[in-house]
Amino acid sequence: MEFYFVESYYKGDILLSEEALIDLKNKKAIALFAAVQFIKLDNLKAQLEEQGHEVLITHGKRTSGKYQLLGCDCYSDAFADADIFKKADIVLYIGDGLFHPKALLLAQQECDVMVYDPKTNTHNLLTQDDIDKQKKRYKANIIKYLSSDIIGIMATTKTGQNYLKNAIKLKENLKAKGKQAYVFCGDTLNYSEMENFPFIECWVNTACPRIGFDDVVHMPRPLININDAFKLLGA
Repeated sequence: MEFYFVESYYKGDILLSEEALIDLKNKKAIALFAAVQFIKLDNLKAQLEEQGHEVLITHGKRTSGKYQLLGCDCYSDAFADADIFKKADIVLYIGDGLFHPKALLLAQQECDVMVYDPKTNTHNLLTQDDIDKQKKRYKANIIKYLSSDIIGIMATTKTGQNYLKNAIKLKENLKAKGKQAYVFCGDTLNYSEMENFPFIECWVNTACPRIGFDDVVHMPRPLININDAFKLLGA
């Protein structure tokens, strides 16, 4: 089956309100991001530069345009410039909703994220406190993963999220560390099914990494993302 992805852009003017500019007044370097429909930001960039700000630009490695990120870009190495957050005083996200800007919080710990909605001309600030519950649960799950002897690895057959080869590689690495690992493969990952395999001490997610962060607080068993599962093994 062939897929065609067609980008569709917001047709309104994208400029910051006076109130947003005032709240950014003391921020010298601003890292600018947006969802795909709002990435026509050259006028907004010029607006910030006229106010004396330095605008830092990068994009998600799997995106096609500057400023753009995906909701699953929740690790710093997901961006073309992984050091952009260390150079910024604040991150400015243009778009609606919280899914994408929370990815920017998860990807780094250096900056708060201002979310500006160009459709309503409103803005609000997100801080690490907004993802504190997820971070604490995830850290606890990492400890459980390290101490577990029997690990389940979930793999989906969905296009774009199918990393079965990585799942098998992780299984082999875990086996080399003296652990037992099982790969569970299916189309839709139903996390309530975890309860049907009580012998699994910890699970590893190989699909979208936001599952490991956002959904983790609702899951009945400990789960971490495959990125971290490899890193913790030194692989």
